[in-house]
Amino acid sequence: MKKKFLPYTLTLLTLIFPLISWADEPTSIVQKLVESVRTFKPETPSLSPQERAANSKAQKVSEETVAVQDLAKRILGPQWGKISATEQKDFTHLLMQLLQKIAYPKSAEFFGVLKIDYTGEKMNGTGATVETKVSHPQEGQVSIDYQLHQANGKWLIDDVLLDGVSLITNVQSQVQQLIAKESYQGLIKRMREKLAES
Repeated sequence: MKKKFLPYTLTLLTLIFPLISWADEPTSIVQKLVESVRTFKPETPSLSPQERAANSKAQKVSEETVAVQDLAKRILGPQWGKISATEQKDFTHLLMQLLQKIAYPKSAEFFGVLKIDYTGEKMNGTGATVETKVSHPQEGQVSIDYQLHQANGKWLIDDVLLDGVSLITNVQSQVQQLIAKESYQGLIKRMREKLAES
């Protein structure tokens, strides 16, 4: 009986193990995002259709690698629980648009002149940190660490630390101050105006 099932077991293993080995690891996820940013070209009238298509493809990588809904929830803090499910969805979508339309072009300019060294990957249960050192002609050497967590079998980036300082905490602080000063609707108005300028 054991011999009868052995071929089926071996076949099952050969199907499973390639799937495991092909699964993206934290470092490869970060590399995928960084390379997509570096290939992004500024949106100008002179861009060819092929370049525009490549830009759109690069921007979509953010949807595959960044935990946008988690970022949206953290950035809004207590305000997240005060708005409706529809408003939460709209805010998350608006945040993704800002990442793609504003953060990508600016990051492309910054990362384009960087030498990037991937120096380590630390695992912590369902979390991970990918450590990098970047060398900039003017800024010198900076450490940029990417924090990730697993969701539905995928690694997603949920924070970036610049020399140990959390980018998300920084943005959260600015957003909370703006909400306190101008209300949540004031924040949305500012975000939409910023998007319209891009």
